[in-house]
Amino acid sequence: MLSALHALPPPTELQLPAYDPFTGLHERLVTAAMIDEDDRTWLLSHHTELRTQYDALPEAFSLSVIHGDAWQGNLVVPSSGVPTVLDLDKVSIGRREWDLIQLAVDYTDFSRVSGQDYRAFVEAYGGYDVTSWPGFRVLADIQELRWVGFAIARSPDSPRAAAQAKHRIACLRGQVARPWRWDAL
Repeated sequence: MLSALHALPPPTELQLPAYDPFTGLHERLVTAAMIDEDDRTWLLSHHTELRTQYDALPEAFSLSVIHGDAWQGNLVVPSSGVPTVLDLDKVSIGRREWDLIQLAVDYTDFSRVSGQDYRAFVEAYGGYDVTSWPGFRVLADIQELRWVGFAIARSPDSPRAAAQAKHRIACLRGQVARPWRWDAL
């Protein structure tokens, strides 16, 4: 599905926005009431460092139509056998690597995807393994920071999300060894 999406020419009847993985993230970190100042300072510094690294990545060979939130839960295959893509609000123009990063991180940092399943995904995509791309760690770290921001955003209404946010922050800060275990929210 991702290979087919990335091969699509950008639409001419409407202009898709450029994808920015940092959209809204800084604000979430600045306004989060549930994190202490030490964590906030670290998270904001980490955000700045990742933004600098992201901006320094070599220009993409080509930009593609991307989903923007490509993970297993946003693709369903009903009994008809025709795959259906869900959650299209982040469809944009960007690096195809962004759409590959979530599954790759599930494999490398969380062990939620087996080596065999990850290799099958790489083969289905055409043999391109994003973990071998020099910018992999930058995008992986950005994605993980986004997942921390997601937990932070849900914290005011959920003690479970607040606890998960603190755990995720500890992971990013190197206080928990990989593979990490993060609860779904």
